[in-house]
Amino acid sequence: MARARASALDRRALAALALALLLWAVSFPVTRIALAAYAPEHLALARYGLATLALLAYCMLVRAPPPRRADLPGLALTGLLCGTAYQLGFNFGMRTVASGPAAVLVDTVPIFAALFGFLFLRERLSFRGVGGIALGFIGTVLIASGEAGAAGFAFEPGAGYLLLAALAFSLGSVVQKPLLSRLPAIPVTAYYFVAATLGLGGFAPGLPASVAAAPASANWALLFLALFPAALSFSLWSYALARLPVAQVSSSLYLVPVFTFPIAWIWLGEVPGALSFIGGAITLVGVLLVQLKGR
Repeated sequence: MARARASALDRRALAALALALLLWAVSFPVTRIALAAYAPEHLALARYGLATLALLAYCMLVRAPPPRRADLPGLALTGLLCGTAYQLGFNFGMRTVASGPAAVLVDTVPIFAALFGFLFLRERLSFRGVGGIALGFIGTVLIASGEAGAAGFAFEPGAGYLLLAALAFSLGSVVQKPLLSRLPAIPVTAYYFVAATLGLGGFAPGLPASVAAAPASANWALLFLALFPAALSFSLWSYALARLPVAQVSSSLYLVPVFTFPIAWIWLGEVPGALSFIGGAITLVGVLLVQLKGR
């Protein structure tokens, strides 16, 4: 009975994770639309500010428990890492880095997360799990190489921002994990989003003028990014993180490029190269190894 219940919870966590990954995949082209009108720091603040308001409204509606004083440092650190540092690094990096190299850099998260999970949470992976993480990264590199096409595969100066973003998100996920044993996923997300928004508050000057000057397409993109890839996806991520090991959850991020290139193919007419299909297949094998055999 208990085993069946745990299995059902695992399935729910995996379903939540799949939806979060799909929304994050869509966020790549949508972020480019928003960045055409917004500075990276203004986009980060507006996105997290709107998402925080939405999450706090939900918490008030369901009368979610407030955080304990002992949890405030962890929530603040999670917000500064997963929110402030990650979003600034991602936005600044996406201004100059092509989607292929960007996907590789962001997809170093599972590697860092597995290392931090081992060091700080004593989470262990089997040999197959380690192999799955390595295969997933190789698959991502092949997808990115296929997307680079004739332009070649080269890292832009903004690559450092994306690498720092990956490090920050990995460490923030490890810091967040113990909080999820004491608080539900959505309140944890709401409270650390408050910290993330406060961390971005120094960029407020000029934001109202940017919103007023932005075209409708950029503002709709901003609203979508705030409500779905931010508020909803990070809540789903927290739900999965509360129920599964950090390495298992983070390894699923390798699927984001697998989702992204068919979206770009249908939406933007960007036909993926043969390497992208091969890389996608390898990535799927790697993720399956971690999910099924690597615990």
